[in-house]
Amino acid sequence: MMTLLCAVCSLSAAAQFSVKCQVNDATGAGEPFATVRIFSESDTTKVVVTNVTEDDGSFSQTLSKSGSYVLKVTAVGKKEARRQFSVSQAKPTAILDNIVLEEAANVLAGVTVTAQKPLVKNEIDRLSYDMQADADSKTRNVLDMLRKVPLVSVDGQDNIMVKGSSNFKIYRNGHPDPGISQNPKEILKAIPASMIKRIEVITEPGAKYDAEGVAAILNIVTADATSMNGVTGTISAGVNQHGDPNANGYLTTQIGKVVASVNYGFHHAGKHSSRNRTESEQIYHNTGDILHSSSDGRAKGVNVHYGNIDASYEPDTLNLLSFSFGGYYYDYSATGVGSTEMFDAARNPIYSFKQRIDVPGNSYYSFDGRFDYQHKTRLKGETLTLSYMIDMSRNHTDMDYDFEELVNMPVDYMGYFQKTKENFMEHTFQFDWTRPFGKYHKFETGLKYIHRKNKSHTTMDYDGGSLLPVDSRLDHLTQVGAAYLSYTYSREQWSARAGLRYEYSYLSAKYPDGSQANYHRSLNDWVPSASLSYQINMANSLKWAFATRINRPGISYLNPAVISSPTSESYGNSHLSSGRFYSVSMTYMHISPKFTFNVVPSFNWSNNQISSVQWADGDRQISTYENGLTSRVASLSGFFQWQIHAKTSLMFNGQFGYGKVKNKALNLKAEGWSMFFFSQLTQKLPWKLRLTANGGMWKQEPSLYGHSSANGFYSFGLQRSFLKDDRLTISVNANKPFSSRYNCFKSYTDRGDYTGWNKMWFDQRQFTFSISYRFGSLKAQVKKADKTIENNDVVGGSSQGGTQGQGQSGQPQGMGN
Repeated sequence: MMTLLCAVCSLSAAAQFSVKCQVNDATGAGEPFATVRIFSESDTTKVVVTNVTEDDGSFSQTLSKSGSYVLKVTAVGKKEARRQFSVSQAKPTAILDNIVLEEAANVLAGVTVTAQKPLVKNEIDRLSYDMQADADSKTRNVLDMLRKVPLVSVDGQDNIMVKGSSNFKIYRNGHPDPGISQNPKEILKAIPASMIKRIEVITEPGAKYDAEGVAAILNIVTADATSMNGVTGTISAGVNQHGDPNANGYLTTQIGKVVASVNYGFHHAGKHSSRNRTESEQIYHNTGDILHSSSDGRAKGVNVHYGNIDASYEPDTLNLLSFSFGGYYYDYSATGVGSTEMFDAARNPIYSFKQRIDVPGNSYYSFDGRFDYQHKTRLKGETLTLSYMIDMSRNHTDMDYDFEELVNMPVDYMGYFQKTKENFMEHTFQFDWTRPFGKYHKFETGLKYIHRKNKSHTTMDYDGGSLLPVDSRLDHLTQVGAAYLSYTYSREQWSARAGLRYEYSYLSAKYPDGSQANYHRSLNDWVPSASLSYQINMANSLKWAFATRINRPGISYLNPAVISSPTSESYGNSHLSSGRFYSVSMTYMHISPKFTFNVVPSFNWSNNQISSVQWADGDRQISTYENGLTSRVASLSGFFQWQIHAKTSLMFNGQFGYGKVKNKALNLKAEGWSMFFFSQLTQKLPWKLRLTANGGMWKQEPSLYGHSSANGFYSFGLQRSFLKDDRLTISVNANKPFSSRYNCFKSYTDRGDYTGWNKMWFDQRQFTFSISYRFGSLKAQVKKADKTIENNDVVGGSSQGGTQGQGQSGQPQGMGN
């Protein structure tokens, strides 16, 4: 690590001089991406250096020698501004007064300037997508917009992947959001994109992020603005062709030194939007028997509620108090029917039965609260932050199975009732200290303690027969103590960061039902990380990175309760240990007014990944989890944004990869390719209309046991804004309007004790109408601490920060057997 830093230092030239300024528009807001040219005062025809302002309008540029200079600032639709300055050995840095760019309507009369604000920004540890600069954000939801974000893919079933993997976390404003992380499909579909400022893909989480993390973090930064008393807000509503409504509201207000924002949203999916039909067939190799199953279910109604309150108080320029509390709740009920048939190898019937499935009034909630105190010292850039966070969630699932039309039934019961309760509670305390040293060096260090408690209670009551009722309880406690140190070097075109994190973990499990012996264990983890970036020139940059992450198992992976049906049995593994992941990557990025693109080759590997294992016991399928999977994945990601001409633009986001997975103990391995891409063509039409056409395709890499088919999608949208400042926006959208109503997704089991196929049909054709109105004129933001708690934790189950949880907890699932 130190060798890397020394190499960076030796590559840096000894630049001694610089100029700094702030560029604002006429309202006092920062002017982003304004072009700044610097000339020698003796020759104003030859540019010495060219650069652009940052998002907030700030500007800083190093100079190779002393002398007198002229600085010129230009931006689309603004008058040019000029400043003269000098730098010398006695005064190496020139700090200019604020530069205000005036509107230039008369200057540009009759002239059309075609340019676009870059939607993507590349930093040493992340890529960010500017939602406010994308006109689609006015009427689309966050899930729709994620398809445009580099390194992110969303398939036709709304499953999200980052860097080609579902192993990631979702944050809101720099800290974990348990509700979104565990239930991303419904909640991101319900949140309007207009409430979001930008989406960050943190590709190289540094030492300050938990080691118990993932390969990437998806950070959703909510909208803000800067500084006058008032009120502003947005209200939006929409409906689809089935009459399913959604509505949301967002309000920000400032009273003196207190700024607060509140948002609430509601989303309803009726029975016509939630049908799920499946059909599958498996062949058992040890017997030759064939199992054929089908199911058809629909939710009677899914009601989703979400909300959040943020507030900040800044008594003076050195101290900041911030508070946040939010939550997510949904309830649903569902019914379904299914049939199961077992045949011998000659297709002669062995047994069969039908079943009725009732899912009465299931519910899930997640709440989290956070408090931060930040103190800035007199040294610019030095901050000390104290943070506390509490997270809690509960998942309650009831399922009632009744068997009918029994023929040679392999079990002696007529059905069963399954009830599962999972409760989670976490307390986190954290201290962070950031201190710059000199002009080019910065150290970050901190301490953290997590107290995490999971409880699960599963009962199964069988209708008749000889099986005894199941009553399984598990109490699982995890305590984590962590310390980290990170060093960042930045000079001229070079930036480098290296860090090391140590974590001590104590895990214990207790079984109140006495089903197993209590156990505990301790783990020690050292986690290094490093990254290096080089700004070739104003438009081009390169970045290299190495990262290490670990994942601890969540409650649903640990829960030893045995869930048994006539054809299958599943249970968790309470002795799972953490999985460890490594990655290396390089990023090349080009940004220009009309064309922006990036290319990211990467390689990821793991030697003890947590994965599902399955086998056959006679004609029954058994499944659990273990640390036995090794994986190797090479991928190439790309993104481009092209302003073809004044009224037409094109964007593309995609990834191609090839991966290998292996479980040596099971003597199983698989390899194959994966891909996804999303593209959008935008065309401005007469009467202020805006037309978009989208298309995409995805294919997942093979798993240890099988593979899935490729699938695609397309959609069209038409949008128009009204009133002053485009405060009212109306849009209509159509998803796959020329296709059949249902799409069939196919997956195949190619390896293991049994092989076969599965088909799932879901509603793919949808028409929506949306309206959004923005009111008020406040330019204030709820300030947030520069550092805050970020738990990047668990894979599987109702636990804070777990991976998406798609199919693990919370999310209403299809009616399987």
